[in-house]
Amino acid sequence: MNKLFGLTLVSAMFLFGAGKTAEDVKAAEKAWAEATVKADPAALQKVLADDLQYTHSTGDDDTKKMFIENMSNGVRKYTKITHEKIMEPRIYGDIAVIRAIAKIETVMGGKAGGAHLKWIHVFKYNKGTWQLLEHQSLRLPN
Repeated sequence: MNKLFGLTLVSAMFLFGAGKTAEDVKAAEKAWAEATVKADPAALQKVLADDLQYTHSTGDDDTKKMFIENMSNGVRKYTKITHEKIMEPRIYGDIAVIRAIAKIETVMGGKAGGAHLKWIHVFKYNKGTWQLLEHQSLRLPN
């Protein structure tokens, strides 16, 4: 039992960025993408800050509650997030800023679509994990 708990704890620490290195922030970025594609409410609860402000490339704004609800009920469905580039994060104590370029595939209102995006993410280190605090994205030419 203790070994299983230990393995689970180590896995969770790796997935959700238990340290404060650039690699930990990149791992948190990837964990956000994975939780978003899976529309996993439990994982999203962990990776999103309670005071999240999420501005989509369409200009729509979501709070943490809205983002999770929209993923769970299918209002917004990300079927694929493919990072083309994750830039080196800048870390300022308990705050990290990271930029990325990615292609996403979505289903919105039953209609498949996609976008080529560049975004900036601000993560905060909270209770031993990096959580997404701010998201702002813009569309790039395909």
